[in-house]
Amino acid sequence: GIAAIAAYASGPGLGNEIFRGIASLGSANALNQVLAGTIGIVILALLFDAAYILLGRLTIPRGIRV
Repeated sequence: GIAAIAAYASGPGLGNEIFRGIASLGSANALNQVLAGTIGIVILALLFDAAYILLGRLTIPRGIRV
């Protein structure tokens, strides 16, 4: 989600693809740009979530896990 919000602050990120696609609604590639940015953000979020889960499993002792 932060990747999309960063585009408002003129930062680099996949949010730029989304906003560029929204700005050019009606053109041939507008939907493709929006989907590329959205799918990229979703994939990035899933990868970071998997990394945090793996990190938690490696660092939390087995007796403490719920």
